Order: sequence, then structure tokens, then C-alpha cells
Amino acid sequence: MKTKFLSFLAACLLAGTVLADNLSGNIQGVESGAVIVCSYDPANGQALMRDTVVLQNGAFSITVPDRLMQIHVIAKPKDPAAAAMMMSPRNAFLFLPGDHLKLNGPVTALKPSGTRLYKELDACGAWKKLHAKSDSLLRIINTCYQDKEKNQAILSRLMGQLKEVYAEQKKVCKEIVMQQPGSLAAAYLVTLQPLNDAVSLIPLLQPEVQNGAFRPVFDRMKSDYEQARKREEAQKTLVSGKKAPDFRLRDLKGQERTLADFQGKYVLLDFWGTWCGWCIKGIPQMKEYYQKYKDRMEIVGICCNDTENAWRNGVTKHGLPWTNLYNGYEKEVTTRYAVSGFPTKVLIDPNGNLVQIFVGESEELYQKLDKLFTNQ
Repeated sequence: MKTKFLSFLAACLLAGTVLADNLSGNIQGVESGAVIVCSYDPANGQALMRDTVVLQNGAFSITVPDRLMQIHVIAKPKDPAAAAMMMSPRNAFLFLPGDHLKLNGPVTALKPSGTRLYKELDACGAWKKLHAKSDSLLRIINTCYQDKEKNQAILSRLMGQLKEVYAEQKKVCKEIVMQQPGSLAAAYLVTLQPLNDAVSLIPLLQPEVQNGAFRPVFDRMKSDYEQARKREEAQKTLVSGKKAPDFRLRDLKGQERTLADFQGKYVLLDFWGTWCGWCIKGIPQMKEYYQKYKDRMEIVGICCNDTENAWRNGVTKHGLPWTNLYNGYEKEVTTRYAVSGFPTKVLIDPNGNLVQIFVGESEELYQKLDKLFTNQ
């Protein structure tokens, strides 16, 4: 059980509070006889707790922190590392302060009940029907993608059907918000919408709902929308041959570094995070090219959406030999460079001018470096 969860229990006991189990249910189809229960803050994605719960004839009853969180319940896998890959929207449930949530049914298709939110959602017949349809299509599409002999015509048809269902869901969501602006169901459905739509729907909810349990999520969505708008504006200024945006970030010694510190060499900015699987996967090839061209190029790792300890530990664990800077959860630098996915790599020439931006891991970057330095 995670330290934060134990601290929560200890605090309640010291305060003389009697804890009542607020998460329970009966789960079938768990061969290991145990499930993993973990939760995240839906406003920022940070992990809150993780616990292994042994089932008693399929039943369980535990106490979780009484706060807004997204709870995942999965069958305990043989390989602990596989747990993270098993988390999905299908095994995610929203828990609000004061809830006593119940989860019943097969472990791969648990049905939530016992709370105001899920009672209201059960009454949204049109949305439930569309949700079931989209879930079914996603399962089929996923199966098709796993097939070695993918039938592109079938996949294209299924994706078209899914797009139509999503359009209907958007329409139904707006109808529910207009008809039930004081409901938790309306608030929840708003959080499932694309940012553009969600930001326009939030003001239609009653003030007590806007400022209630969902407020942290709404605030995050508004902030993300504003950042997305700024990134779009920044994208227009990121032109090859033009000056790259400056920055001021701390290195491992705590010294502030700017882009100007690296002029005279080509610079490859690497926006990454210890939490980013693709970022970590690309490190060996980056090391290879750093050794190959370090006399003419400096790699500058910019760690994002990580704590400082996670950043420092990650640099040590992966043995990153280049300059490493900490950006944390700040948005200014990532907005200036219009970073919308990780990893993002930005190639800058010795005069501080933008050469090219590469999103994701691909051979295109390394082909560019080989061509660039082979011709010099």
C-alpha cells in the first residue's frame, strides 16, 4: 500500500475518526484472487494510491481517501510491470467526496453503482446506448489492429462508424447539459468532451456544479484550452531559418542556462519525461548519435511534467551524458515551442535559428543529422 494512503489512514486514526469502507463490490473472473486498486487525480493525472486487495469469494470492501479521484480496478497480473498497461477507460470509475462506490460484475466489465453520479448516468438512456456502441466498436477496432493481416477497408469503415457515434455523443451531451444543468451526470459528460466543446459547455452548468467537486477538472480543462490556443499562435512563429525561442532553465547544478549558452554548435532540444515510454525507448539511439556528433552538436534534455527528484533520478538511471535542464510542470517553454506531444525534438543551428521540429521517435531525425554532418 502506498505511503500516502497509509498516512491518510494514520491521520484519521489519530484524529479519532472512525473510517467506514467506501469502496466495495463483488468481482468475478479473477484467477489470482486479488485485484489492484489504484487512483489518480483527474485534474493533473498524479497518482494518489495503489493497493493490492485480496477478494473473499469475489467480494471486497476497503476505505479510500474521501476526495475527487479516478479509480482503476484490475485483476492482479503475474507480472507487476504489466499493471500499468492494463489501465484503460473501461476499468476507470470516478469517485467524488462523500461517495460509497460499489463495483460488481466481471473484472473486465465492472458496473458502478451506489453513488449519485452513477445513478444519474444510468438515467441517461441515450448516452448509455451510444457509450456501449462506441465501446463495442473500439474493442473490434483494437482486435483488427492486432491482426497481422490488417484489412484496411474494414478498419476504415469501422473508424467511420466510430466518428459518427462520437458526433452523436457530442450532440447528446449538449442536450443533457441544457436539460440537466444541475446534475453531476452533465458535469461528468462535459469532462469527456474535446477541449473546444467542453470549455463552451462549462458555463451552461449551474454555478453550484461549476464550483463543486468537478471544479479542479474544469479549471484544468480551461487552462489546457488556453495553452492549446497559445501553442497554435506559437506554431505560426516557428519557421525554419528564424530565431528559435529563448528559455531560462536550471541544470543539475542549479545554474540557469539559456539557449545562447549553446551557440556555436548545433543544438538538439529534447522535450521528454521519465514517465514517457517512447522517450525512454529512444535514449539508446540518442546516445549513439551524441557520441557520433558531440563535437558539432549538443543535446539539451528538457524534462517536463516530472518532479525534480524524478528528473534527477531519471538522468542518473538512464545515464544521460548531455546537458539536462528541468522544466517541471511549467508551461512557458513548452508553449513557446508548441510542444503538444512527447518526445518532441527541436534542431537549432549554431546561430540559434530553427532548423526542424520532430514529434515522436522516428528515423527522420537521425537521417537529418547524418545528412547534415556528412556534408560538412
